[in-house]
Amino acid sequence: MKSLELSRNSFNSKGNGFTLIEVMVSLAILGILAALAAPSFSETIKRYRVNAIKDDLIASMQAARSEAIRRGTSITLIRLPGCGAEANDTDIWSCGWLTVVGTIPDTRDVNTSEQNSALQITTVPTGYDVMHTGSGRKVIFNRWGQAGVGQKFVITQSNDGVAGTATLTLCMSSGGRTRSVKGEATCN
Repeated sequence: MKSLELSRNSFNSKGNGFTLIEVMVSLAILGILAALAAPSFSETIKRYRVNAIKDDLIASMQAARSEAIRRGTSITLIRLPGCGAEANDTDIWSCGWLTVVGTIPDTRDVNTSEQNSALQITTVPTGYDVMHTGSGRKVIFNRWGQAGVGQKFVITQSNDGVAGTATLTLCMSSGGRTRSVKGEATCN
């Protein structure tokens, strides 16, 4: 009889799980660690998205350049219509861009038939700004794959209202070589 009682007591005292207090302390510690890690993780996501937009832009430029050489005609990389608060904001590419065959006149955006026959359409996620300096609303690659001089794009994460967060400058030479610089920089 004594041995039966002893085995029951030893079974109950082994602790087959966690107490409620242990679980609550563990959850509190995890919550504190998550709260400390969230801001740095948020900045990492912003930088990742800015780099993804840069990679898309570089890929579009390289594809346009090689397509111009392959076809022996001009290929235009032009901003999507509707970007910018006003029609004069030709340097705002925050909606995205199209790759089209031929040269689009400076006086207009692409028309519907040109949009439908676009080689590539790239959109930019909401909350990110793409500013282009150079020839305004477009980059033209001639039949040798050369673009105009001084193409510069500044990509910025914009929806948190803090200037300079996750900003990157992309510079392209007339021969198509690109380089990216952290922050807003000048292209030489």
